[in-house]
Formats: sequence, structure tokens, C-alpha cells
Amino acid sequence: MSRIRNKPANASGGSSGLTMGLIALVAVAVAIGLGYFIGKVLMGGTPEQAAVVNAPAGATAVPGAEAVPVNPNPAATGAPIGQGAHPVSKEEQPIGASEPRLWVPEAAEQNWTFHLGDIPNDSKTEKEFTVENIGNATLVIEDVSASCGCTTSTIGEKELAPGATTILRVSYDPRVNGETGRFVQKQVRIKSNDPLVQLAEFTITADVAAE
Repeated sequence: MSRIRNKPANASGGSSGLTMGLIALVAVAVAIGLGYFIGKVLMGGTPEQAAVVNAPAGATAVPGAEAVPVNPNPAATGAPIGQGAHPVSKEEQPIGASEPRLWVPEAAEQNWTFHLGDIPNDSKTEKEFTVENIGNATLVIEDVSASCGCTTSTIGEKELAPGATTILRVSYDPRVNGETGRFVQKQVRIKSNDPLVQLAEFTITADVAAE
């Protein structure tokens, strides 16, 4: 009697299944990478830029990748956040040949904090400040503002030749915010083409009378 032997499993079939599985995995990885690339391009920027921006602090830059400038944190650099800075005097920084420079002498004399003194609680208090161009080119005043709705400011001339002056009128009304019997401080801001301080700022303070 002849014996029938079981044939071994087809080795080539197992190899084919493994190969197909690897191909499927590679295809999935390629699809994910392509989707990431397209998404970054549509959102703006390149994959290299995304890698630089999203890299953790202290990470080493990828060789050949384009460096992307990132705006520094104003708080980390000491720059003011959402507010102005004091004007710069001629002594602090020499004035260039074609450079305007804004100056407010009354505020400068009090170290940029002008005290209005004791003021009434039932009416506005106004103060005039001199704004001067101590530079060598025309100073253009673009805007004047204050840190609170209770304080208003208006400027006379908006273009000042070298050496020229104008009047800045500042008005404070304690009734707007109910600041009777309080010590108050408000900021006054002047936006101009001064290349050193484009948004100049000084402070006014006052003691509002009680009821």
C-alpha cells in the first residue's frame, strides 16, 4: 500500500504575504508624510520652517534648513508691552543730521511724572504741556492719546520744523470713573516719526478731593 504524505506549506506564499504587508506599511507612512507636507504648505511656510519654529528650546538646527527669524518676546527684551516709552534727550543719544526728536520739557523736568496737585472732584482739570522738536528734521505728530477715557489730549500743530514747538492740552475728569477722594495716575501718549521713540509716553498724577 502506498502512503500519502502531507505536502509542506507553500513557503513562497508566506513570503508573499509578508512582502505585501511591508508594502502596505510603507504606503501608509508615505501618505502620512505627504499629508503633513501639503498641510504645512497650505497653511503657509515650508516644512523646514515648521521644523525650526516648532523645535524645542535648545534643540540643534537641522543642517541645510533655512533659519526663520522669530519675533522676540517683548517682556524678555525689556521692551514695553502695549505702551510707550519716555522720549530720549540729546544727552542720552546724540541727534543725527536728518533726525527729528520729540521732547516735552515740563514732563522731563519731573522725571516724566507730572503731578497736578490737589484737584476738585466735580470738574475737569486741564494742563498745557509744550511739545518741542529738538531734532534736525521735521517732526510729524501722528496721534495723541491717553490710557483712560477719563483723560483726553489734543495737540495744536502736527508738523514741527527743527526747534519749533506746539501745545499739548491734557484734560482729566474724575467724574468719569468716580475717582473722588483718590490718588490717580494716567498715561499720556504721543505717536510721531521720532526714530528712537515712536510712541512717547509720560504720566500725570493728581490727588482728587473727597466729598
